[in-house]
Amino acid sequence: MAYTTSDYFPFLVRQFHHETGWNECNSYATFCRASKAILDFSIPYGLSVSTGRRVGSNLSSQLVFSMIPSSASSIGYLAASRPLFSIMPAQTVASSDEQNLGSNGARAASFPSLAVPTQSDILSNPKADARDGKLSRQQQIQDELDSQDLLQNIRAGVWRCNWRTPDYLNRADYAGEYLAVAQLYPSLATITGSYVERRSATSELTISGVSVAGAQPDLQFIVQHAVDRRRWSSEGVFGTNGRLLGLRGLYNFGDSAEEKAVGEGAGRGRISAGGEVYFGAQEASGGMSVGMRYRDGQPLLSELTCVLNPIMGHVSLALTRELRSRMCAAARYDFNAFSLSSELAVGVEWQLDQNSIVKARWSDSQGLRCLVDTRLNNMVFSMGLDLHSDMAKTPAATGIKRFVRSFGLQFQWFL
Repeated sequence: MAYTTSDYFPFLVRQFHHETGWNECNSYATFCRASKAILDFSIPYGLSVSTGRRVGSNLSSQLVFSMIPSSASSIGYLAASRPLFSIMPAQTVASSDEQNLGSNGARAASFPSLAVPTQSDILSNPKADARDGKLSRQQQIQDELDSQDLLQNIRAGVWRCNWRTPDYLNRADYAGEYLAVAQLYPSLATITGSYVERRSATSELTISGVSVAGAQPDLQFIVQHAVDRRRWSSEGVFGTNGRLLGLRGLYNFGDSAEEKAVGEGAGRGRISAGGEVYFGAQEASGGMSVGMRYRDGQPLLSELTCVLNPIMGHVSLALTRELRSRMCAAARYDFNAFSLSSELAVGVEWQLDQNSIVKARWSDSQGLRCLVDTRLNNMVFSMGLDLHSDMAKTPAATGIKRFVRSFGLQFQWFL
Protein backbone atom coordinates (compact mmCIF):
# COMPACT_ATOMS: atom_id res chain seq x y z
CA MET A 1 0.00 0.00 0.00
CA ALA A 2 1.31 3.45 -0.94
CA TYR A 3 1.47 6.63 1.14
CA THR A 4 -0.50 9.65 0.00
CA THR A 5 1.59 12.77 0.53
CA SER A 6 0.76 16.45 0.83
CA ASP A 7 2.91 19.55 0.34
CA TYR A 8 1.81 21.31 3.54
CA PHE A 9 4.14 19.78 6.14
CA PRO A 10 7.24 19.72 3.87
CA PHE A 11 6.68 23.41 3.16
CA LEU A 12 6.50 24.20 6.89
CA VAL A 13 9.76 22.31 7.48
CA ARG A 14 11.52 24.25 4.71
CA GLN A 15 10.13 27.51 6.08
CA PHE A 16 11.37 26.59 9.58
CA HIS A 17 14.87 25.94 8.26
CA HIS A 18 14.91 29.17 6.26
CA GLU A 19 13.74 31.33 9.17
CA THR A 20 16.28 29.81 11.54
CA GLY A 21 19.15 30.36 9.09
CA TRP A 22 19.73 26.68 8.27
CA ASN A 23 20.81 26.03 4.68
CA GLU A 24 19.27 22.73 3.57
CA CYS A 25 21.25 22.80 0.33
CA ASN A 26 24.67 23.01 1.96
CA SER A 27 24.74 19.25 2.46
CA TYR A 28 25.80 16.24 0.44
CA ALA A 29 22.35 14.75 1.03
CA THR A 30 20.92 17.48 -1.25
CA PHE A 31 23.89 17.49 -3.63
CA CYS A 32 21.73 16.93 -6.75
CA ARG A 33 18.59 18.59 -5.46
CA ALA A 34 18.17 20.98 -8.39
CA SER A 35 18.16 18.30 -11.10
CA LYS A 36 16.10 15.83 -9.05
CA ALA A 37 13.35 18.41 -8.52
CA ILE A 38 12.86 18.56 -12.30
CA LEU A 39 13.66 14.97 -13.31
CA ASP A 40 12.36 12.95 -10.33
CA PHE A 41 9.17 14.78 -9.38
CA SER A 42 6.22 12.68 -8.24
CA ILE A 43 2.66 12.81 -9.54
CA PRO A 44 -0.61 12.22 -7.65
CA TYR A 45 -1.69 8.61 -7.32
CA GLY A 46 -5.39 8.12 -7.91
CA LEU A 47 -7.66 10.75 -6.37
CA SER A 48 -6.77 12.42 -3.08
CA VAL A 49 -7.98 15.40 -1.06
CA SER A 50 -5.96 17.09 1.70
CA THR A 51 -6.34 20.06 4.00
CA GLY A 52 -3.72 21.92 6.00
CA ARG A 53 -4.46 24.60 8.54
CA ARG A 54 -2.88 26.36 11.49
CA VAL A 55 -4.65 25.31 14.68
CA GLY A 56 -2.65 27.69 16.90
CA SER A 57 0.27 30.04 16.59
CA ASN A 58 2.71 27.12 16.98
CA LEU A 59 0.54 24.16 15.94
CA SER A 60 -0.72 23.00 12.53
CA SER A 61 -2.77 20.03 11.39
CA GLN A 62 -3.00 18.10 8.15
CA LEU A 63 -5.63 15.65 6.88
CA VAL A 64 -5.11 13.55 3.76
CA PHE A 65 -7.92 11.40 2.36
CA SER A 66 -7.39 9.03 -0.55
CA MET A 67 -10.29 7.83 -2.67
CA ILE A 68 -8.64 4.53 -3.64
CA PRO A 69 -7.99 1.62 -1.23
CA SER A 70 -4.39 1.05 -2.34
CA SER A 71 -3.27 4.47 -1.06
CA ALA A 72 -3.32 5.19 2.66
CA SER A 73 -5.04 8.22 4.18
CA SER A 74 -3.52 10.01 7.15
CA ILE A 75 -3.95 12.65 9.82
CA GLY A 76 -1.03 14.58 11.29
CA TYR A 77 0.05 17.43 13.54
CA LEU A 78 3.11 19.66 13.48
CA ALA A 79 4.36 21.76 16.39
CA ALA A 80 7.25 24.21 16.47
CA SER A 81 8.88 26.65 18.85
CA ARG A 82 8.31 29.45 16.33
CA PRO A 83 5.04 30.79 14.90
CA LEU A 84 4.04 28.73 11.89
CA PHE A 85 2.84 29.81 8.47
CA SER A 86 -0.70 31.16 8.29
CA ILE A 87 -2.14 31.67 4.83
CA MET A 88 -3.57 35.13 4.20
CA PRO A 89 -6.67 35.56 2.02
CA ALA A 90 -6.11 37.16 -1.37
CA GLN A 91 -8.10 40.24 -0.34
CA THR A 92 -5.93 40.72 2.76
CA VAL A 93 -2.69 40.43 0.79
CA ALA A 94 -3.92 42.89 -1.85
CA SER A 95 -5.09 45.46 0.70
CA SER A 96 -1.84 45.12 2.66
CA ASP A 97 0.19 45.71 -0.50
CA GLU A 98 -1.85 48.83 -1.31
CA GLN A 99 -1.31 50.21 2.19
CA ASN A 100 2.43 49.55 2.08
CA LEU A 101 2.95 51.06 -1.39
CA GLY A 102 3.62 54.75 -1.82
CA SER A 103 2.55 57.00 -4.67
CA ASN A 104 5.63 56.09 -6.72
CA GLY A 105 5.03 52.34 -6.30
CA ALA A 106 7.73 51.89 -3.63
CA ARG A 107 6.94 50.13 -0.40
CA ALA A 108 6.46 52.78 2.27
CA ALA A 109 7.40 52.42 5.91
CA SER A 110 4.55 51.93 8.34
CA PHE A 111 4.64 54.06 11.49
CA PRO A 112 2.82 53.06 14.68
CA SER A 113 -0.09 55.23 15.70
CA LEU A 114 0.06 57.21 18.95
CA ALA A 115 -2.10 55.95 21.81
CA VAL A 116 -2.72 56.93 25.43
CA PRO A 117 -0.95 54.46 27.74
CA THR A 118 -3.20 52.28 29.86
CA GLN A 119 -2.58 50.51 33.15
CA SER A 120 -1.75 47.27 31.38
CA ASP A 121 0.82 49.11 29.26
CA ILE A 122 2.47 50.54 32.37
CA LEU A 123 2.61 47.17 34.14
CA SER A 124 3.95 45.33 31.09
CA ASN A 125 7.57 45.12 30.01
CA PRO A 126 8.13 47.73 27.26
CA LYS A 127 11.22 46.01 25.83
CA ALA A 128 9.54 42.61 25.67
CA ASP A 129 6.39 44.06 24.15
CA ALA A 130 8.40 45.91 21.51
CA ARG A 131 10.37 42.78 20.65
CA ASP A 132 7.24 40.61 20.48
CA GLY A 133 5.46 43.22 18.38
CA LYS A 134 8.36 43.41 15.95
CA LEU A 135 8.50 39.62 15.59
CA SER A 136 4.74 39.48 15.13
CA ARG A 137 4.87 42.10 12.39
CA GLN A 138 7.76 40.34 10.67
CA GLN A 139 5.83 37.07 10.79
CA GLN A 140 2.76 38.76 9.31
CA ILE A 141 4.80 40.23 6.44
CA GLN A 142 6.41 36.85 5.78
CA ASP A 143 3.00 35.15 5.79
CA GLU A 144 1.72 37.70 3.27
CA LEU A 145 4.65 37.07 0.93
CA ASP A 146 4.39 33.28 1.29
CA SER A 147 0.64 33.42 0.70
CA GLN A 148 1.09 35.48 -2.43
CA ASP A 149 3.60 32.97 -3.84
CA LEU A 150 2.01 29.87 -2.33
CA LEU A 151 2.19 27.71 -5.45
CA GLN A 152 5.82 28.64 -6.15
CA ASN A 153 6.80 27.93 -2.55
CA ILE A 154 5.35 24.42 -2.40
CA ARG A 155 6.05 23.35 -5.99
CA ALA A 156 8.58 25.49 -7.90
CA GLY A 157 10.55 26.65 -4.88
CA VAL A 158 12.40 23.36 -4.49
CA TRP A 159 14.95 23.80 -7.28
CA ARG A 160 15.17 27.55 -6.63
CA CYS A 161 16.20 26.73 -3.07
CA ASN A 162 19.55 25.52 -4.38
CA TRP A 163 20.53 29.11 -5.20
CA ARG A 164 18.77 30.81 -2.29
CA THR A 165 20.92 31.41 0.77
CA PRO A 166 19.24 31.90 4.16
CA ASP A 167 20.24 34.63 6.57
CA TYR A 168 23.33 33.44 8.45
CA LEU A 169 23.42 36.51 10.70
CA ASN A 170 22.65 35.97 14.39
CA ARG A 171 22.31 32.22 13.95
CA ALA A 172 23.17 31.82 17.63
CA ASP A 173 19.77 33.30 18.51
CA TYR A 174 18.08 30.24 16.99
CA ALA A 175 19.82 27.68 19.20
CA GLY A 176 17.20 25.55 20.93
CA GLU A 177 14.51 26.03 18.27
CA TYR A 178 12.64 22.81 17.55
CA LEU A 179 10.01 21.30 15.28
CA ALA A 180 8.05 18.07 15.78
CA VAL A 181 5.71 16.34 13.35
CA ALA A 182 3.69 13.11 13.61
CA GLN A 183 1.34 11.39 11.18
CA LEU A 184 -1.07 8.49 11.71
CA TYR A 185 -2.08 6.07 8.95
CA PRO A 186 -5.11 4.18 10.34
CA SER A 187 -5.42 1.67 7.49
CA LEU A 188 -1.77 0.68 7.91
CA ALA A 189 -1.71 0.87 11.73
CA THR A 190 1.42 2.98 11.28
CA ILE A 191 2.73 6.15 12.90
CA THR A 192 5.57 8.21 11.44
CA GLY A 193 7.25 11.12 13.16
CA SER A 194 10.22 13.47 13.08
CA TYR A 195 11.86 15.80 15.58
CA VAL A 196 14.24 18.58 14.51
CA GLU A 197 16.21 20.69 16.99
CA ARG A 198 18.88 23.34 16.53
CA ARG A 199 21.54 22.25 18.98
CA SER A 200 23.73 25.29 18.35
CA ALA A 201 24.33 27.99 15.78
CA THR A 202 26.04 25.50 13.46
CA SER A 203 24.50 22.12 14.32
CA GLU A 204 21.11 20.45 14.00
CA LEU A 205 19.73 17.15 15.30
CA THR A 206 17.02 15.19 13.46
CA ILE A 207 15.30 12.06 14.77
CA SER A 208 12.85 10.21 12.52
CA GLY A 209 10.90 7.08 13.34
CA VAL A 210 8.29 4.63 12.08
CA SER A 211 6.12 2.48 14.34
CA VAL A 212 3.99 -0.35 12.94
CA ALA A 213 1.41 -2.18 15.06
CA GLY A 214 -0.14 -5.57 14.38
CA ALA A 215 0.84 -9.22 14.47
CA GLN A 216 4.46 -8.33 13.71
CA PRO A 217 5.08 -4.93 15.35
CA ASP A 218 8.12 -3.00 14.27
CA LEU A 219 9.87 0.17 15.44
CA GLN A 220 12.65 1.87 13.49
CA PHE A 221 14.60 5.07 14.10
CA ILE A 222 17.05 7.19 12.13
CA VAL A 223 19.23 9.74 13.96
CA GLN A 224 21.06 12.44 12.01
CA HIS A 225 23.40 15.09 13.37
CA ALA A 226 24.47 17.77 10.89
CA VAL A 227 27.08 20.52 11.18
CA ASP A 228 27.06 23.52 8.82
CA ARG A 229 30.13 25.76 8.83
CA ARG A 230 29.21 27.46 5.53
CA ARG A 231 32.59 26.61 4.00
CA TRP A 232 32.09 22.93 4.82
CA SER A 233 29.42 20.69 6.28
CA SER A 234 29.27 17.19 7.74
CA GLU A 235 26.54 14.79 8.77
CA GLY A 236 26.51 11.60 10.82
CA VAL A 237 23.69 9.07 10.39
CA PHE A 238 22.63 6.07 12.47
CA GLY A 239 19.68 3.81 11.62
CA THR A 240 18.27 0.92 13.60
CA ASN A 241 17.18 -0.86 10.41
CA GLY A 242 20.21 -2.98 9.61
CA ARG A 243 22.24 -1.06 12.20
CA LEU A 244 23.34 1.43 9.57
CA LEU A 245 26.18 3.88 10.18
CA GLY A 246 26.97 6.65 7.72
CA LEU A 247 29.00 9.82 7.30
CA ARG A 248 28.58 12.59 4.72
CA GLY A 249 30.75 15.60 3.99
CA LEU A 250 30.77 18.62 1.68
CA TYR A 251 33.38 21.30 1.02
CA ASN A 252 32.82 24.52 -0.94
CA PHE A 253 35.67 26.14 -2.84
CA GLY A 254 35.74 29.75 -3.95
CA ASP A 255 33.73 32.66 -2.55
CA SER A 256 31.51 32.29 0.47
CA ALA A 257 27.73 32.35 0.32
CA GLU A 258 27.60 35.86 1.79
CA GLU A 259 29.87 37.26 -0.95
CA LYS A 260 27.67 35.63 -3.56
CA ALA A 261 24.58 37.15 -1.99
CA VAL A 262 25.92 40.71 -2.20
CA GLY A 263 27.29 40.19 -5.71
CA GLU A 264 31.02 40.06 -4.99
CA GLY A 265 32.74 37.73 -7.39
CA ALA A 266 29.46 37.20 -9.24
CA GLY A 267 31.27 36.54 -12.49
CA ARG A 268 32.88 33.39 -11.13
CA GLY A 269 31.26 30.07 -10.42
CA ARG A 270 31.76 27.93 -7.36
CA ILE A 271 32.98 24.35 -7.10
CA SER A 272 31.88 21.96 -4.37
CA ALA A 273 33.15 18.47 -3.58
CA GLY A 274 31.57 15.90 -1.31
CA GLY A 275 31.17 12.26 -0.50
CA GLU A 276 29.52 9.72 1.75
CA VAL A 277 30.39 6.37 3.24
CA TYR A 278 28.05 3.99 5.06
CA PHE A 279 28.19 0.54 6.62
CA GLY A 280 25.42 -1.87 7.59
CA ALA A 281 26.48 -4.00 10.54
CA GLN A 282 23.60 -6.46 10.21
CA GLU A 283 24.37 -7.41 6.60
CA ALA A 284 28.11 -6.64 6.88
CA SER A 285 27.90 -4.53 3.73
CA GLY A 286 28.79 -0.97 2.89
CA GLY A 287 28.96 1.61 0.17
CA MET A 288 30.33 4.97 -0.78
CA SER A 289 29.98 7.76 -3.33
CA VAL A 290 31.85 10.93 -4.27
CA GLY A 291 30.70 13.94 -6.23
CA MET A 292 31.75 17.24 -7.77
CA ARG A 293 29.49 20.20 -8.49
CA TYR A 294 29.97 23.45 -10.39
CA ARG A 295 27.44 26.22 -9.86
CA ASP A 296 27.25 29.61 -11.56
CA GLY A 297 24.65 32.31 -11.01
CA GLN A 298 25.50 34.81 -13.75
CA PRO A 299 23.83 35.69 -16.02
CA LEU A 300 21.50 32.68 -15.64
CA LEU A 301 21.50 30.10 -12.90
CA SER A 302 23.18 26.85 -13.89
CA GLU A 303 24.54 23.77 -12.17
CA LEU A 304 26.62 20.79 -13.29
CA THR A 305 27.04 17.72 -11.05
CA CYS A 306 28.95 14.47 -11.35
CA VAL A 307 28.41 11.63 -8.85
CA LEU A 308 30.46 8.43 -8.85
CA ASN A 309 29.72 5.21 -6.96
CA PRO A 310 32.88 3.10 -7.40
CA ILE A 311 31.53 -0.02 -5.68
CA MET A 312 28.44 -0.22 -7.90
CA GLY A 313 30.28 1.12 -10.96
CA HIS A 314 27.68 3.85 -11.45
CA VAL A 315 28.30 7.33 -12.86
CA SER A 316 25.70 10.10 -13.03
CA LEU A 317 26.10 13.41 -14.89
CA ALA A 318 23.42 16.10 -14.53
CA LEU A 319 23.07 19.61 -15.93
CA THR A 320 20.48 22.11 -14.69
CA ARG A 321 20.01 25.41 -16.49
CA GLU A 322 17.63 28.30 -16.00
CA LEU A 323 16.48 29.25 -19.50
CA ARG A 324 14.52 32.29 -18.36
CA SER A 325 13.21 33.77 -15.12
CA ARG A 326 10.32 31.28 -14.89
CA MET A 327 11.69 28.31 -16.82
CA CYS A 328 14.31 25.76 -15.86
CA ALA A 329 15.50 22.65 -17.72
CA ALA A 330 17.62 19.68 -16.67
CA ALA A 331 19.27 16.66 -18.29
CA ARG A 332 20.89 13.61 -16.68
CA TYR A 333 22.88 10.70 -18.04
CA ASP A 334 23.43 7.56 -15.93
CA PHE A 335 25.89 4.83 -16.86
CA ASN A 336 26.85 1.57 -15.15
CA ALA A 337 30.29 0.21 -16.00
CA PHE A 338 29.49 -3.34 -14.85
CA SER A 339 26.22 -3.93 -16.72
CA LEU A 340 26.99 -1.43 -19.52
CA SER A 341 23.46 -0.07 -19.13
CA SER A 342 22.65 3.60 -19.51
CA GLU A 343 19.72 5.97 -19.15
CA LEU A 344 19.05 9.47 -20.44
CA ALA A 345 16.47 11.76 -18.82
CA VAL A 346 15.46 15.30 -19.76
CA GLY A 347 12.91 17.57 -18.14
CA VAL A 348 11.61 21.10 -17.96
CA GLU A 349 9.67 23.18 -15.45
CA TRP A 350 7.76 26.24 -16.64
CA GLN A 351 5.95 28.71 -14.41
CA LEU A 352 3.30 30.06 -16.76
CA ASP A 353 2.25 32.69 -14.23
CA GLN A 354 1.89 33.08 -10.49
CA ASN A 355 -0.91 30.49 -10.36
CA SER A 356 0.18 27.85 -12.90
CA ILE A 357 3.18 25.52 -13.20
CA VAL A 358 3.83 22.82 -15.80
CA LYS A 359 6.42 20.05 -15.46
CA ALA A 360 7.43 17.41 -17.98
CA ARG A 361 10.08 14.71 -17.91
CA TRP A 362 11.09 11.98 -20.35
CA SER A 363 13.51 9.09 -19.96
CA ASP A 364 14.20 6.12 -22.21
CA SER A 365 13.39 3.64 -19.43
CA GLN A 366 10.49 5.29 -17.57
CA GLY A 367 8.73 7.11 -20.39
CA LEU A 368 6.96 10.45 -20.27
CA ARG A 369 5.66 12.06 -17.08
CA CYS A 370 3.67 15.31 -16.93
CA LEU A 371 2.37 17.38 -14.02
CA VAL A 372 0.17 20.47 -14.04
CA ASP A 373 -0.32 22.56 -10.88
CA THR A 374 -2.91 25.32 -10.65
CA ARG A 375 -3.85 27.56 -7.74
CA LEU A 376 -7.44 28.72 -7.20
CA ASN A 377 -7.49 31.06 -4.20
CA ASN A 378 -6.44 28.82 -1.26
CA MET A 379 -6.67 25.54 -3.20
CA VAL A 380 -3.92 23.89 -5.24
CA PHE A 381 -5.08 21.45 -7.91
CA SER A 382 -2.59 18.96 -9.38
CA MET A 383 -3.04 16.59 -12.31
CA GLY A 384 -0.39 14.04 -13.22
CA LEU A 385 0.03 11.63 -16.12
CA ASP A 386 2.58 8.85 -16.56
CA LEU A 387 3.04 7.15 -19.96
CA HIS A 388 5.02 4.03 -20.82
CA SER A 389 8.39 4.39 -22.48
CA ASP A 390 7.68 1.71 -25.10
CA MET A 391 3.95 1.70 -25.78
CA ALA A 392 4.20 -1.00 -28.43
CA LYS A 393 5.32 -3.58 -25.84
CA THR A 394 2.79 -2.90 -23.10
CA PRO A 395 -0.41 -4.81 -24.00
CA ALA A 396 -3.08 -5.06 -21.34
CA ALA A 397 -4.76 -8.30 -20.27
CA THR A 398 -7.50 -7.72 -22.84
CA GLY A 399 -5.01 -7.41 -25.66
CA ILE A 400 -5.44 -3.64 -25.94
CA LYS A 401 -2.24 -1.63 -25.78
CA ARG A 402 -2.01 0.24 -22.53
CA PHE A 403 -0.48 3.66 -23.06
CA VAL A 404 -1.08 5.16 -19.61
CA ARG A 405 0.81 3.75 -16.64
CA SER A 406 -0.89 5.96 -14.04
CA PHE A 407 -3.09 9.03 -13.76
CA GLY A 408 -3.87 11.06 -10.67
CA LEU A 409 -5.70 14.09 -9.32
CA GLN A 410 -4.97 15.92 -6.07
CA PHE A 411 -6.82 18.74 -4.32
CA GLN A 412 -5.02 20.59 -1.51
CA TRP A 413 -6.73 23.22 0.63
CA PHE A 414 -4.61 25.55 2.77
CA LEU A 415 -6.84 27.04 5.48
